[in-house]
This record gives sequence, C-alpha cells and structure tokens, in this order.
Amino acid sequence: MRWEQISLQLYTVRDLTARDMPGTLRRLAEIGYTAVEFAGYGGFSPLDLRPDLDGLGIRVSGAHVPYDSWETDPDAVLADMRALGCTNAIVPITPSELRRDVDSISTLAGNFNRWGELCHAEGITFSYHNHDFEFVPLGGTTLWDRLIRETDPKLVHLELDLYWAEYGGADPDAMLRELGDRISLVHLKDMAPDDTRADLPVGEGNMPWPKLLETADEAGVDWYVVEQDNPRDALEDVRTSLRNLEQMADG
Repeated sequence: MRWEQISLQLYTVRDLTARDMPGTLRRLAEIGYTAVEFAGYGGFSPLDLRPDLDGLGIRVSGAHVPYDSWETDPDAVLADMRALGCTNAIVPITPSELRRDVDSISTLAGNFNRWGELCHAEGITFSYHNHDFEFVPLGGTTLWDRLIRETDPKLVHLELDLYWAEYGGADPDAMLRELGDRISLVHLKDMAPDDTRADLPVGEGNMPWPKLLETADEAGVDWYVVEQDNPRDALEDVRTSLRNLEQMADG
C-alpha cells in the first residue's frame, strides 16, 4: 500500500457532509486525505462538487450508489461518475428482499452483470460492497458464494470490507488470495477487542493489518478506503486512521 492509494469513505463523516459538503472536503484535505469515496453528495450535484475537488487536489476513488438508483436510471449514475472523474461505481448493500432465497440471489447476480456491462463500456469498474450477512448459510450456500459463481468476473468486481468479512466468520486474508483479481478496493476499519460489533480507527483494534495489507498488495488492490460506521469523533477518528496507515504505507 502506498500513501496515494488511501481514501476515505465519506459515510464516516456523514453528519458533517449533510451540513456542509464543500467545507467537510476542505477539512479532510487539511487532515491529509487526497482521495474520497462518496456515499451521496450532500445536496449537491457531482458537477457542482467537481471544482471543489479539483481545487483541493482530492481524487474520487469511488462512489457508493444505491441499488434503486441503478434500477431507476443507470444512465444518470454513469453521468455522475463521468462528472466526478470516478472510475469505481459500487453497490453498497443488497436490498433485504433480494437476499431471502437462492432465486432472489440469481436475480441480483443478473442485474449486477447487466450494470457491470454498462460500466465496462464506459471504462468504469462496477463493484459490490459486502457486510456480514453475505456469509450466513442460505439454502446450502451463501449469498457471497452464489454471487461469486453467478457474476462475470470481468464485469463485476468487489469492494471487500475486511472488517465485515471477519465479523461474518469469513477469512479476509484467504478471500484476498482467492479473489484478488476481482477485488479493486478494500474497506478498512478496526475491530474492538472487547466488543467485535464496535468499529475503531484503523490501527486501534485487533485486525491483523500487516498481514492483510501485504496480501492486498499482492492481490493488486487499487484503493484502501478508510471507513467507520460509528465513529466516536468523526474527524479525529479519520485523522487517527490516516496517521496509522501512513506509518504502515510503503511510501
């Protein structure tokens, strides 16, 4: 991992971006972030935000785009990606009704393949971001295994959330080794030793970062994206994660 591959998922600072997206981007740049991953645009359009991003020297590593946005108007999603200069479009979560049974998962996989093809034609990588429920047994398989089998690896990539994979009982290191050519991005947050449902800044918990980051490097991961679902102090937590990751980076 190199320092310029580190990004921040803006969901971590969602309370701040909801009030002042441009001001929050400025504060993140002051902390030292040079890339972000969007999860909504804080009431602005991507075209409105592009001058702020360019002026701050912030790249867009990716954008989380809700499932229903893909269903409703995928052309608008692609237009937003072009406006941001973003080459990674990510479905952040599966709707609950599409993870109830194997047939639902097949519908989900078919849609992912279709949207992945649209992205591929635009030079954009389509990815799916996991939580823990993908690893729960379902009809003799899991949602994760079924998606891996039924999606085209050339069209559907993965944003592997290492914390959620670990929490769900999977082995994120083994997943990186097995699926490295499909994993374009990884999410980084740490696991509290006393409460594995809590998340902490990277380097402040018990996730085995040296091993995981080395394996991710070997797998050819493009982006290392800091995220916390429940930060204690959002700006201080993302500052801590960045400082710890900079110490782990190769340069």
